[in-house]
Amino acid sequence: MIVVLGAGVAGTGAALAAARTGAKVTLVDGGVGASTLWTGAVDDDGDGSVASRELAGRLGVGISPTSVATTTGYVRSADGRDLALLDLHALRAERTTIGVVRCHRPGWSADAVARAAGQRFSAVDATMLRHADERVLPDADFAARHDDVARLAWLAERLREALQRAGGVRGLLLPPSLGVSAERASDLSRRVGVPCGEAMGLPGGPAGLRFESARDRALAGAGVDAVRGRADAIEAAGAGARWRVVVDGRPVEADAVIVACGGFIGGGLEYQPSEWMLAAALPPVARIPFHCTIAAPLPLGAHGKALALPGSLFGLPPEVIAWPLARDPLMERVGVLCGDDGRVAPGLFVAGELVADAPRTWLRALESGLRAGAGAARDMLTSTASRPASTGPAPASRP
Repeated sequence: MIVVLGAGVAGTGAALAAARTGAKVTLVDGGVGASTLWTGAVDDDGDGSVASRELAGRLGVGISPTSVATTTGYVRSADGRDLALLDLHALRAERTTIGVVRCHRPGWSADAVARAAGQRFSAVDATMLRHADERVLPDADFAARHDDVARLAWLAERLREALQRAGGVRGLLLPPSLGVSAERASDLSRRVGVPCGEAMGLPGGPAGLRFESARDRALAGAGVDAVRGRADAIEAAGAGARWRVVVDGRPVEADAVIVACGGFIGGGLEYQPSEWMLAAALPPVARIPFHCTIAAPLPLGAHGKALALPGSLFGLPPEVIAWPLARDPLMERVGVLCGDDGRVAPGLFVAGELVADAPRTWLRALESGLRAGAGAARDMLTSTASRPASTGPAPASRP
């Protein structure tokens, strides 16, 4: 069995890649991480593999050069997007007018967005809110209402009326609002007759929840057993399996383990300098300020080498740790030292933001997960083939 720790982009890619080989895979979901907080833009196109692009599509993400607008009116380029975001690259004709829908939503001003985004953008009046509480609902809750087909049809009718009044508008930019269980922008665009899509909002909005919904469908379709829990430790096992994972105090034996529980945002890494031990006094000893939150044989490093003890009892100087004080901050690089496929030891892999010196981008996390999943499946087959044949009774079949 292969155990994957983490249900973000990297963990999802690892679990699906391992399951594709026919391996039994259990994915341990530790809760909200960086992938759930994703805002919808992909800023690195990775290696462009067919497998990563195909899987990204299954997760509701299109990988191609694009540009998107934020809720502040900033138009930014990207290498891919959550498919609910309006693709401005497809509307790049000079004389194309893009309507920004006016509605009373928290953090949304169509007039301010249109002014900031440029001359091609124009605020348009449209009825988008149907109930009084929608003036204050969080973006994710408002977006969930458009999972209902009847509600989406109602919105499409209102937007068609707005287009008739405005005239000459060839696309509509809406606040984050188009579905949670799946993106509803394509359906809305078909009903309205012009491209419709969201502006990119803040972390914790509907984009991350759409990823979770697509992930759950993909894992279920691949036969991956997803469970909720927190991994406490990973240790070498006996003759029956290579590794033992302790999840919420319960041991689980595995032929291979993939650790994809994120970096500082996801909770896989923590910052604990020496002064953390005794905040009001001189620390008794120096300590490496970065640690894995799982007790496991995972060597931390950066710039291709292991972390060393700082020269001061008070840890590293702040100007080397994080942006904007450092040009190449340590927090952007620190992680687990591993091979190109994420292998730390036979049957033990890491993926995603836990990998040292790896770019912290959506598609790179997905690709590292795919490599780790394929590597773990190979290691599992090697481990199984090398075990001596059993001379006792056949084991009971798995349910």
